[in-house]
Amino acid sequence: MTVSRTSIMNLLLLSKDALEKPSIDEFVQGKPLGEGNFSRIIEVKHKATGEQFALKVIEKRRIKRLRLRHQNIYNEINMEKDVLNRLRHPNIIRLYQTFQDKTNLYFLLELLNGGELLSHLLHEGQQLGLDEDLARFYLADVVNAIEYMHANQVLHRDLKPENMVACTNSGGHLKLIDFGTAKNLVDKKLVGPNFVGTPEYMSPEAIDNKEPTYASDIWAFGCIVYQLLTGETPFSGGSAYLTFLRVKAGNYSVPDYLSPDARDLINKLLQKDPTERLGGTRSDAMSAVKAHPFFKGIDFDNHTQAIMPSSQFCGSEFFPLVTSLSVAEKSRNVHHSLGLSGDVVQDQVNALSPRDRNIVMHILRRRHILHLPSIYPRFFSSGSRGRCLYASNRGYVGFTHDLQSQWSGNFSFIQVPGPKLGQATALAEADNQGGSTWEAESKAFLKVIEVLNSQRPAFVVICGELVYSKPSQTFYDAQVTAFQELLNQIIPQIRLVFVAGLDEFDTPDEMIKYQEYFGDARFSFWFGGIKCIVANTTALCREQEFSEEVTAQTEWMKNELENGKLCARGTVVFSGHALYWTAPGAQTGSNNEQATSRVEVPEQLRAKYWEMIRNGQVCLVVSGGSTISNVVSVVLKAAGEETDEYKCELVSCNTQWKDSSSVIFKTEVSQAGVVTKTYLMEKLCTT
Repeated sequence: MTVSRTSIMNLLLLSKDALEKPSIDEFVQGKPLGEGNFSRIIEVKHKATGEQFALKVIEKRRIKRLRLRHQNIYNEINMEKDVLNRLRHPNIIRLYQTFQDKTNLYFLLELLNGGELLSHLLHEGQQLGLDEDLARFYLADVVNAIEYMHANQVLHRDLKPENMVACTNSGGHLKLIDFGTAKNLVDKKLVGPNFVGTPEYMSPEAIDNKEPTYASDIWAFGCIVYQLLTGETPFSGGSAYLTFLRVKAGNYSVPDYLSPDARDLINKLLQKDPTERLGGTRSDAMSAVKAHPFFKGIDFDNHTQAIMPSSQFCGSEFFPLVTSLSVAEKSRNVHHSLGLSGDVVQDQVNALSPRDRNIVMHILRRRHILHLPSIYPRFFSSGSRGRCLYASNRGYVGFTHDLQSQWSGNFSFIQVPGPKLGQATALAEADNQGGSTWEAESKAFLKVIEVLNSQRPAFVVICGELVYSKPSQTFYDAQVTAFQELLNQIIPQIRLVFVAGLDEFDTPDEMIKYQEYFGDARFSFWFGGIKCIVANTTALCREQEFSEEVTAQTEWMKNELENGKLCARGTVVFSGHALYWTAPGAQTGSNNEQATSRVEVPEQLRAKYWEMIRNGQVCLVVSGGSTISNVVSVVLKAAGEETDEYKCELVSCNTQWKDSSSVIFKTEVSQAGVVTKTYLMEKLCTT
């Protein structure tokens, strides 16, 4: 029998919009499309019409079991049904029917072809982000969908690329899915918890379990903008808890290669205060988003007719260079110091524009190879300078939680004071600046380098006293350049960690210049499951001049110590000045003399920091600028009657490296714990 096109269309309408509930027997079940916490989705075909759908199957027995630990499960099911029955928009998935039998509940949904938006961020197997034109195309769809939802007083509350499908049968345009955690602000009968969503996209107020507003979706949209442009979420911390800490602190950094409009949009969307976000808490907040310069040229009213841009990722042309950098790293001699002159690959890096250089670094970082010894230093004026600039964005390139949070075997690190390059000449010359030579300090410090290369620690911590001149003085640049060239004789596998010491800088402007050569003055990093925190005590000693930095660092230090206490195998604190308070009953190591700093952190601040360190259950505190060199073992107890006592080592590094009679400290980290030993240089040199 021949069926006319009109008859088929009538049957299609009947199957989608009929008031009478269909039966599962009316469908031919096909391939699985996905699986959720309490449901699975399969492709089905209506027997009478041949129309294809996505069928969400919810097993009744399973949700009864899950209700014991997920009390809101029925609310989520009913909320999705209620919301999708109300919403009709080209950028939102269509719910045609709901029905049930003795075994299952069924949601008959629009079949979407094209895959999750998240999969479109992949380039050569890595999520790198999208070209801004393509990201703008997708984001305009999201804006229209959110604006429509908010106009109908619906909050999605779980916006993320995994809940968006790029549909091939509609020109690549997006449709939003998964409304289980949505909130209907009109109908109050379906009341669910406020603490819902995916950690990487949850707003600060959602984490605090506060009443949701339209601004919560605005925050999630900001996270999506960031992710589409960079391939990663702005606040990912490796675990839900660490992510929540980063969200509440508002800590994120935007890659320099993004356009000014993109950077500005992200900044305006990711404001911790909901009322300060672009559009605020109003239901028409998306109108402010649509007016932002980033969306200039987008016709939102007719965007469903827009053609998807052909561009994919702005850095695709640099993939061959990235491969060459990886090959060069694998083929280099690991026993040689880092030399990049005459290197063909280096010539290609040098030819990059500043923006292109940032794009290449982004690709390398996302592939987890930017930090490798012969790669990261290439992107600076010299390899020796690049080795000194790993401390960035309050972290350390490569020594991150995602790469170094797990124990992988015993390791060691060494702490030494710097050589204070130029001091001997400064004392002998009338100008007192030490500009002519630094041979004496260089010769003495070469002995340190010899020992470091033989001991092969994971990293070396240089506690202050780097050069004699201040950043604002004439010979600072020359002294620092000479010092960095000296350090470049350390084999590249040994990473360099710098701690600002007694006289590193006196003013905020001098601190900025110091950081141009040695990276952040305060930062944290991970290695082998141990968390290390480098404090900027130089600023603490000049509290009046650095009032903003002191306030910011104190809050940062509190969060970092809390993070280490909960997530690390042990926490270590490095500082250029003593942060510890005199501890009664200290069991001393090689020297019973009390260590003090020539310049001290103000007593009130030192007491505050010591209290934070004690409550953070820190296992090792290393301080530079001391009058002596020693290791002291103390027994501490965090605040609270039920806390256990624990052991902490206090290491004091004498000021300035002098000669073979000087001391270095070697910390061994094993499954048994963290132990620091003192070594005389003359013995290590003999060995």
